[in-house]
Amino acid sequence: MRKKRFLAAILLGVVLCFVSGVGYGEIGEWRLITKVTKIDFQLLEAKVEYMGRNPETFLDIGFFYDPDGSIGGAKLPEKVSTKGKIITMVYDTRNRFSYKTGMILLDEFKRELEAIYSYIRRIATDLTNDIYGELFTAGGIPLAYFYQGEYHLWEE
Repeated sequence: MRKKRFLAAILLGVVLCFVSGVGYGEIGEWRLITKVTKIDFQLLEAKVEYMGRNPETFLDIGFFYDPDGSIGGAKLPEKVSTKGKIITMVYDTRNRFSYKTGMILLDEFKRELEAIYSYIRRIATDLTNDIYGELFTAGGIPLAYFYQGEYHLWEE
């Protein structure tokens, strides 16, 4: 019985010697080098600043710069081009827009987008020409969008 315990202890010690080194590895240099454009960094700062200043009422927002119009893709209405614009995506995670329709929904979206724009004003100097905005439900269903100074319901 003593021999079995002694053998088990030795085996356990050997196994622990090999296992303890598993967590130590090298991080390849290619993982440390990422190129972030200045505008992407400023948009991330704006998002963090918005969330920090509105901890109880903030909506889930995302900012993306679309230099060539490829981010917008096919899901946008036909007349919309996001080339050279900052795409502002607003997700209604607090159900603030759930039971609102028509002009009431557009007015509240306008109010929220103008408040959000105040955080990216130093990046996008003109709300009408530099911003394309979308409003979604928490589930990702589009409700409204903002394009060239006009607010539209998604169905239109």
